[in-house]
Order: sequence, then structure tokens, then C-alpha cells
Amino acid sequence: MKQKVKFSTYSLIITAVVLILCVVGIFSLLGNVDKLTLFCIIMGVTIIAGLYFCPKSIQANESSVTLHRLLSSPKVFNYDSIQSVDTCYPSAGGLRLCASGGFFGYWGYFSDIMIGAYFGYYGSRSNCFLIKMKDGKQYVLGCDNAVSMVDYIKSQLCK
Repeated sequence: MKQKVKFSTYSLIITAVVLILCVVGIFSLLGNVDKLTLFCIIMGVTIIAGLYFCPKSIQANESSVTLHRLLSSPKVFNYDSIQSVDTCYPSAGGLRLCASGGFFGYWGYFSDIMIGAYFGYYGSRSNCFLIKMKDGKQYVLGCDNAVSMVDYIKSQLCK
């Protein structure tokens, strides 16, 4: 089973605004080489980080759940390492400890009152599920049909 990550309107707007401001910043600094160089380095690192961690799709098969990202290698969660899985709704008021709150989706290290500390990779807060690992780590992933993904993963965990 494979599901694409659907991005919220908010996330799409934030990404577009940041990229537009990048272009505006470059044009506004054209006469100042030092500031332009620094600005381009900072924005380049920011954009590459966003593309590196941006979730693209989630795939579940008989042995694992795989998170596909745009530029980085897939992150694999083997079923023998998963303690539980269930749907969840990360709060908008959660803390971004080292994370993106909309730029190329939601990705990074978050803290939430209801969930606790977790690594998130999702495009919209309304289509998420929580994977609790046996080592204590938690991951919030999001895809188009999170409920059917959770049902499929639960059926594979029970085998």
C-alpha cells in the first residue's frame, strides 16, 4: 500500500511566500555583494534542508513502513521495531524544537502536550498517524488516507 503526502493550503502558502521572499531578497541586495552572498548561502541551506526532509509518500508492505522524502534516502520502520500505531492529530500549538512548521511541509523534531516529543514528517495535520517504536522514539507521519494506512499496518503487526 502506498499513499502520497497531501500538503495543506497553509503549508503550500508558507512555502510559496518563503520562495518569493527569497527572490525579492536577492533582487533587493544586488548592489551589496557581501550581504547578497550571505543571504544566498542562508537561503540555499534553508531550501536544501526543506527539500531534503520534505515527505513525499508513505509505503507499507509485509515487512516495514517506508517514508519516502524528496532528496534523502527513504526512512524504513521495520514492524519488529514498532510498538504501536494509531491515528493522531498534532496540535497547532505544539512546539517546534528543531523543525519546519509549514515550509515544504511539517518535518523535524516537535513536542506536543498530547503526544509528547516526536519526529514529524507530514504535509497536513488532519491526515496523520503516530508510530511508537519499542526504543521509545515516536514518529508522526501523514498521507492521503491515514486511516486505511493505520488499518493496514495494524493488520501486519498482528501477524
